[in-house]
Amino acid sequence: MLNDELRHLRGIGMTVELIRNKWTYAVLVALLDGAMSPSELLLHINRGNVRNADLLNEWVLHEKTLVETLRRMESEGLIRRCPASTRCKSTARELTSLSKELMEALHEPASWATRHVGLLLPNLQARRGVQLDQRPSARPVAAAGKRTPSQERWRNLGVALTMLRLRWSFPVIAGLRNGPLRPTDLAVIINEGIDRRISGQRTLSDKVLWDTLHRLSADGVIIHEARKREFAGTARCSLTGSGRELLTALAPVGEWAVRHEDEIVEALRTRHRGTGSEATEQLPPDGPSGTVD
Repeated sequence: MLNDELRHLRGIGMTVELIRNKWTYAVLVALLDGAMSPSELLLHINRGNVRNADLLNEWVLHEKTLVETLRRMESEGLIRRCPASTRCKSTARELTSLSKELMEALHEPASWATRHVGLLLPNLQARRGVQLDQRPSARPVAAAGKRTPSQERWRNLGVALTMLRLRWSFPVIAGLRNGPLRPTDLAVIINEGIDRRISGQRTLSDKVLWDTLHRLSADGVIIHEARKREFAGTARCSLTGSGRELLTALAPVGEWAVRHEDEIVEALRTRHRGTGSEATEQLPPDGPSGTVD
């Protein structure tokens, strides 16, 4: 039986998994502006990617991918077709009450991301090989226009979500909430706490653990430094002040997830049944942050 703290942490992890697909967040943010048809969404999202060419490089949303994304998001209850009684186009999609509540819960994480984007963004750009002074010539940012404060906040959250979308990032952060741990002890805690009804048989491997620790350390969320005459494997990991602020900022997301636990669990179960949950574990490259204008 999970206590309240563990239910909230589990809920945050499930929410991150729910929006883990690189275009889900882009669709959610785009539909904050109101109902849109697939063609309007395609234009809206790709225009936003042009605006953020320094961040997203050459990533483009294609029609086939959008259709698959919309179909999946509808099945998971995040979007719906507009009712026939409205003046929207017959193919238009809009946010459901479920996703509207989710976007509201993401305001605090967006504020955290805005405070820390000065470190997160250069790290993300470096991982993608994007030079700050060499923007992709195919997508000149200057012609895309200036972002509004609201657009900037959602863009910054997109940067932070790129970090959190790595499958084991949030379990590592949550695992360190009660104090420093050695990497081996941290891995045991994470693997023992996996809800296999949702994740299947996937477990955290040593290689992926070390890669995750390296990235979270570079992003200023954890500290993992061996002292003199100490092996890295015995050096303890701990959350930084930034990491603890992130956990606090994610609290509304956990509350949202607890309120809608049954719906989220069913959506994730359905997804894993469709994609196969026994896939070989890999640390994926950073995908686009899903920022839109």
